[in-house]
Amino acid sequence: MPEVPEMEIYKNYLNQWVKGKEISELNILRAKSINLELSEFRAKVQGKRIKEIRRRGKYLIFDFEEGDFLLTHMMLDGRLFLLQLDSETLKKTDSPKAEDLQSVIMGSSAEELKNIVKDLPGRASVIFGLSGGLILFFCNLTLGYLHYLDQVHLDTKLQELGKDPLDPDFNSRDFSKLLKGKRGMIKPWLMNPKNISGVGNAYSNEALFSAGILPTRGVSTLDDAEKENLFDSLVRIIRDSIRLGGDMEEPFAAWDDFTGGYNPYFKVYDRTGKPCLVCGEDIQKSEVGGRNAFFCPHCQK
Repeated sequence: MPEVPEMEIYKNYLNQWVKGKEISELNILRAKSINLELSEFRAKVQGKRIKEIRRRGKYLIFDFEEGDFLLTHMMLDGRLFLLQLDSETLKKTDSPKAEDLQSVIMGSSAEELKNIVKDLPGRASVIFGLSGGLILFFCNLTLGYLHYLDQVHLDTKLQELGKDPLDPDFNSRDFSKLLKGKRGMIKPWLMNPKNISGVGNAYSNEALFSAGILPTRGVSTLDDAEKENLFDSLVRIIRDSIRLGGDMEEPFAAWDDFTGGYNPYFKVYDRTGKPCLVCGEDIQKSEVGGRNAFFCPHCQK
């Protein structure tokens, strides 16, 4: 599942390529991925210009110049893909003109698109035809979604979220206060979006390893130094992952060789049975709070 680093990278790419573009066409291939009737969603979105893309936790928020918003959550398998209708793209198709290819894409089914756009990172759910010869695909929104919201409903949705780990006004003292008096194990607490928004399985495992804390440790057993170390580890790892490309294997566009660059740097996540990079002990896996926990039994206490 994409977490803070992956969604931050998406946000940065979208602001680079999509910000300021008009949504000129829509192809909605999975009605369950949106929150309105098809005709109403189309009337609300088509013709709108994207003012900015923001991130909060694992959410992306598309701000429209005309007001109102699109809120998207990738959930487990959701992915974005940008197609540029340029000369390099056209060399790989039978369509002689960019406008012809866009028309074909905007009128195709999800099955047909598999053969038309070879690089798609999954089954297309919603497609935006954008001004300037760009097409943005929202893929695999089986559990994820793309919702049109006004300010009131957006605020209500975001109020459910805890602090974002990259919020400049959020620090280790605030983090320690959040943990005070809490019960349960630390890993599920970190992954609860009502506590900290945007932290999932991968980066909770990595932060706990870096801080030397077992994922099964009770929150109430952590001392002040451990809390501060855990917060600092979490923020540092998230920032490192953003800098290096995050964890997703699927690129944002055909030219994208940056996305996924952090994968070789994981120290415990998905490394069951491999030697700890610090002490050499085998990395172990167990189920904690319904999710896989990866840890070193020697380095974490």
